[in-house]
Amino acid sequence: MRFRMLGPLEVRDGQRVAVLGGARRRSVLAMLLLHANRVVATSRLLDALWPAGEAPASARKVLQNAVSGLRGELAGGDRTADGAALVTRPPGYMLTVDPEQVDLHVFERLTARGRSHLARGECTQAAAALREALDLWRGPVLADLVETGVAWPELAAVEIARLDAMDDYFEAALACGRHREAVRELEIMVENDPLRERSCGHLMLALYRCGRQADALEAYGRTRTALAEDLGVDPGHDLRSLQRAILNHDPSLRLAAAGGPSTAIGAPAGTAAGAARTGTGSVEECLTGHALPIVDREYELAVVQGMLERTGHRRRPHLVTVLGGPGLGKTRFLIEVERRLVSQARTARYLVSRCPVTGVTIQSLGGAARLPAGTLSRLGGVLAADGVQDAAHMAAVWKEFVAEHRLDLPLVMVIDDLHRAPDALLEFVDGLTAGPDPVPVLVVAAARPDLLDRRPCWSGGRPDSAVLTLDRLSDTAVDQLLDFLWPAGSVEPVGPPDERRDRLRGLLPLAHLLDQPRVAVGGVAAGDRPLDQDLGAAGQIDVDAPDPALVDQVAER
Repeated sequence: MRFRMLGPLEVRDGQRVAVLGGARRRSVLAMLLLHANRVVATSRLLDALWPAGEAPASARKVLQNAVSGLRGELAGGDRTADGAALVTRPPGYMLTVDPEQVDLHVFERLTARGRSHLARGECTQAAAALREALDLWRGPVLADLVETGVAWPELAAVEIARLDAMDDYFEAALACGRHREAVRELEIMVENDPLRERSCGHLMLALYRCGRQADALEAYGRTRTALAEDLGVDPGHDLRSLQRAILNHDPSLRLAAAGGPSTAIGAPAGTAAGAARTGTGSVEECLTGHALPIVDREYELAVVQGMLERTGHRRRPHLVTVLGGPGLGKTRFLIEVERRLVSQARTARYLVSRCPVTGVTIQSLGGAARLPAGTLSRLGGVLAADGVQDAAHMAAVWKEFVAEHRLDLPLVMVIDDLHRAPDALLEFVDGLTAGPDPVPVLVVAAARPDLLDRRPCWSGGRPDSAVLTLDRLSDTAVDQLLDFLWPAGSVEPVGPPDERRDRLRGLLPLAHLLDQPRVAVGGVAAGDRPLDQDLGAAGQIDVDAPDPALVDQVAER
């Protein structure tokens, strides 16, 4: 069987198109496919079928009938070859299926491969993989269900993932000199989403390389007008810099020589987006900040982006809880969420972060005026609670802040190690996101599963909340990291592939510490010591035991 979601929902058994029945049965299958091989709670399925508070008394029976019908249809296929099955797993159901049978998974795999090629400067291979991924789309995701009124946050997340893949494709295509064939697609993309600055930058560069300088500047003007009228902000630094470069006929805009790196729209100054990694670079440089690509997490990141869009649209509090055991990358995930917020600042107004290492930090985004010091102190005090304040006091401070500062764009709170937070902070977050106040605030919190021991019903069944459970990185994802850090042929690998993967998995939890201030560990500042000592000879992954104090600190995170 083949499950096709990137367009109208369709199930093919060989040449036969399966008859799935009515909208409710199709909706159940779609939700299970979005979370393939993961348990979907019955409460979540009911929320997917009916708006909050509108489920009839017979809702569970209707759901059971839909599941029974789907089981019958799946059983009609070649089970020995496909192995797709709908099983009951408390607290709900799970669709077990080979991921390669689901076009959404294939899209994500090809996109990850394309980005890996792009990071290494292999633009031709990147463009081919990303084009193959985009060609899987037959229309908007689950287009038939969307027509019936389905508006799940997961769908917005998948659509955003498609746009991101398109931007990555155009970056690769421009690096390969395919600006003429890219122009028309870029024009349509920018016309459909004039607020997407990265797409506008790609269009401007493609037009300029086609000798259409005036059209490139006109495209910039349309995006600048749209940003001003819709959001009240100016284009970001990267787009303004590109406009000036076009006006000045800057030589950097010319197509790089074959095999050379090209300038990326949105890349840091002096950074070549297509620059290939070499095996001689320092390991610390590879791991610091977001230089190390995040892998196997695009779906989860897209869900957060979708919830942010939904927060701004509905102007209500939303909550995303990221669960995972020690060392699965929760902190790295939050760092990536923050990085993307800062780089796409037009989607949010303020970013408030709470981390045990750095404390509470507050950033103004999207051209927002800097908050007065008193407001910063009060707002920071809400998240910096150490157990002395009670939830009522924290709620009062929050209401005072909201009354003083109208939020035209969402405020995003990012909280790490929520499982260690005092009860008052848990009660504040719970009350904030469950309350009726029309305030656009998105809380993204990471925690170990221990949180559910303290709060068994945390965020359960709420239409404005989502729980993401991080799995360990797949072998494919770890291989991508190994290839990124040490390209083939740059070093002689030590040990069998499985052993190298396990060793890198064991060291990845240390990488996020390089994003933090210098924290004294065992008398040595964690970031002043070469990380090569832990990773071994560059790229060989012949690892000695890292500093026990550093490992203990990571284990406590």
